[in-house]
Amino acid sequence: MQVKLLSLEHAAETLVGIVGHAGCGHSNSHCGFIQDDSGGLCAALRILQLATGLDLTIQKVEAIAGRRGEFRVRTASGGIGTASPRRGITPFEAELAQRCVGEQAVCTQALAMKCFGRTLGQGAMEVPVALQAAIANAAMNSFANALPKFFLTGSEDIDDNFGKLLGCVIEVDGVPVSLLALANATKGGIGPNEDIEGNVNLAGKRAMMQSLRLDVLPTILVEGKVCAEPVSSKIHEPTFVTRAYPGDDNFVVSECLEAAAHDLGLPIVYPRELLARSQTGMRDLTHEMGMHIARLGERLAKAVTSKEKVEIAAEINRYASEELGGVTFMSDDIHTLMGGVGAIPGTTGCLSLFISREELEQVVYPALTLEDADHFAHIILAGVGKVMQRLAEAQAEVAKATERYKNLHDQIFSVHR
Repeated sequence: MQVKLLSLEHAAETLVGIVGHAGCGHSNSHCGFIQDDSGGLCAALRILQLATGLDLTIQKVEAIAGRRGEFRVRTASGGIGTASPRRGITPFEAELAQRCVGEQAVCTQALAMKCFGRTLGQGAMEVPVALQAAIANAAMNSFANALPKFFLTGSEDIDDNFGKLLGCVIEVDGVPVSLLALANATKGGIGPNEDIEGNVNLAGKRAMMQSLRLDVLPTILVEGKVCAEPVSSKIHEPTFVTRAYPGDDNFVVSECLEAAAHDLGLPIVYPRELLARSQTGMRDLTHEMGMHIARLGERLAKAVTSKEKVEIAAEINRYASEELGGVTFMSDDIHTLMGGVGAIPGTTGCLSLFISREELEQVVYPALTLEDADHFAHIILAGVGKVMQRLAEAQAEVAKATERYKNLHDQIFSVHR
């Protein structure tokens, strides 16, 4: 597989898209959904390393302790990323953060876990989430710093978010491809706000996506390493899952990813029932979870024994740090249009890696490896060729969904400019 960078002048010629993000702090959602939500960025970075040979070794982590503490991550290629946790950095945390020095700045959530054991969002574990954000931004800055003429750069441009964007054009076996990588990172390490994850073309991404034609291309959307139903209870080895709900997403892209994985000898399934859009799903779930917290508050207000108060407080913390990730990551109206992985209707087939329930019992949290990232990259690159073989079909799915969702799309743009 031949991969190389093309100049940005070739953006008008691209035929297929690749998008991938890291959702800093989106470790959990409801219904036992547990993930390493950095797979998209991992895959994009590995593809760019194949195209450029750039070294993403973390050369230094400057961790400034104190209530106004800050992480400053530098890579061997001169990339720099910074982030500050809301409640500061202790001297012990500054020391633990050094454990990622010498590692490749690719599997960003796993690196934060290597330093601090695990990550949790919604403000539960701000320090590892902030470190992940600094690593992710440093990785993308590495390419912009070393090869500025080949990359478009930007920021999320969402209130209280500071994740970076990196866009470019690559050639995959002669096919011009638009690629966009990004970090969704909320200030203070509280995470996650992923209103512009995936290929959502709002805020800081909109102009860049238009320049790269990523708002109209059949696109491979890359997600993370997950334990979740309905897949994880049925598998016994790590298995790739592609998702595209017919009529809402681009089933042609998912079928091409499925074929690519089969050719590579990598396990994959395509459950057709996943990712259907819901008009009220996010609003209903947010209300349900808010009422559950209210009931916990009522119980706490009435509690008189230490045992009761401790148990209720622990459940509030567990619920907020795990279940609430399923509603905090995206605004209700954006979810109605773009769905749970942030996908412009009709454009994408999503690729994730699922682990079994048995494996989760041993590891507690999924964590991406460089081998996982390479497998993602190989499927994606092979998938580009498969999409080209069915390009007219894939483009027809884009056109049909664009027409179907046009009015809702216009409404969302009028609110989120």
